[in-house]
Amino acid sequence: MRNEEPDYDDTHINFLETLWGEGFLSPGGANEVDLIIGEVDLNQKRILDFGCGCGGAIFHIAEKYSVSELLGVDIEGSVINRAKHLAAKKSFQQVAKFQLIKPDQLPLKESSFDVVFSKDALIHVPDKKQIFTQIYKVLKPGGHLIAGDWMTWDKGYRTAEMQGYLNAEGLDFHMSSLSSYNLDLIGAGFVSICLQDRQEWYLAKATQELNSLKNELNDEIIGILGYNEALRQIEVWEKMIVVLKSGEHRPGHFSAIKPVAT
Repeated sequence: MRNEEPDYDDTHINFLETLWGEGFLSPGGANEVDLIIGEVDLNQKRILDFGCGCGGAIFHIAEKYSVSELLGVDIEGSVINRAKHLAAKKSFQQVAKFQLIKPDQLPLKESSFDVVFSKDALIHVPDKKQIFTQIYKVLKPGGHLIAGDWMTWDKGYRTAEMQGYLNAEGLDFHMSSLSSYNLDLIGAGFVSICLQDRQEWYLAKATQELNSLKNELNDEIIGILGYNEALRQIEVWEKMIVVLKSGEHRPGHFSAIKPVAT
């Protein structure tokens, strides 16, 4: 997460929502949100969405689960504005709030949330352990961190194919691996850490997305982006599928718990 040049202007937001669904800036939609939540009980819980984007996950949670309060934080004003617009459209202003924050900072009270949720936002954070330490502080004892993110392999090097994909993507990506996340979570004090690789799922999903970009969504995407940018986005997906196939790009889920003091 950063706030220099915005990663997501209104045109890019429109493009991604057309591909992934209203309020979503990353793949999988409501189904992926439910998989990240897993068996964690959200009933009457206070939930923080770190890197909430346009609020897609928050709105799904508000619709499906009996939560007490939802707060979404992000560093980009464009996505916060879109989230607030959608909250009003969906009449969720009472339960769902959105707040603009500075990069890598959580200006929130300690031990104030039961659950911290994050979907494909931690990839924008260079220092994972530092942000996990802040998340740990705002969680109540016994609270859960549940997240999905775009990750990389554990081989410790980056191939030319991955660098080519990242250059084409043009976003502020800082990929870590599942095992690195595990170490950083332990370092921040978390326990009961569970990790799940989602590379095979997103390889299949991204292949479907590419087909949509080339076929049934093509005219719509050209209308949003213009011909040249639509063609460039197709090339981005083609490069991404190469590194998904190799396993260098591998999305994953993880969960962890802040221990109860003894």
